[in-house]
Amino acid sequence: MTEFNRRDFIKSAGLAFGSVLLFPSCLKQTSAYRFFTPGEAKCIIAFCEQIIPKEESPGATDAGVIYYIDRQLSTIFVYDQETYRNGIKNLQAYCTKMSGKSFESLVPPEQVKIMKMMESNQISGTEWPQGKPSEFFNLILSHTMQGFYGSPIHGGNKNYMSFDMLRIDYPLVIGQNRYRS
Repeated sequence: MTEFNRRDFIKSAGLAFGSVLLFPSCLKQTSAYRFFTPGEAKCIIAFCEQIIPKEESPGATDAGVIYYIDRQLSTIFVYDQETYRNGIKNLQAYCTKMSGKSFESLVPPEQVKIMKMMESNQISGTEWPQGKPSEFFNLILSHTMQGFYGSPIHGGNKNYMSFDMLRIDYPLVIGQNRYRS
């Protein structure tokens, strides 16, 4: 049996403790999104921006709708994950086939035209193999509205933008009153 002295013990303990401290840095995410890939996020951002565009008031991007949808898909709406993955894949394949560009690369009038076709199921099953385009359209529409008009607690409506735009009071938080002039 080899002799183990105090100095060797301290070296071993220091290495083990240092490894434990470095472990959490290995778990850090490299993306700003929990569910979406950066490419998928670009597609959804462009889609949401056509639903609530930035004009004289903030749009979906300003309010952080993508973060709301992303957060909800990774926690509450896990049952919608497959619909989003297939819908994005179908949408991008359709756009590439029709114009040679991804959805987010199209000019806004072309994006709106495709969205209207999706809403009314005018895209055939051979061009949209998984699910119905209207189901995907309605899901994004619903999630965009929730992210824009809902509470910032859930990841969207950054700084209560939609509340300010509509000139409504922030929701009352128990123990905290807010008065607007």
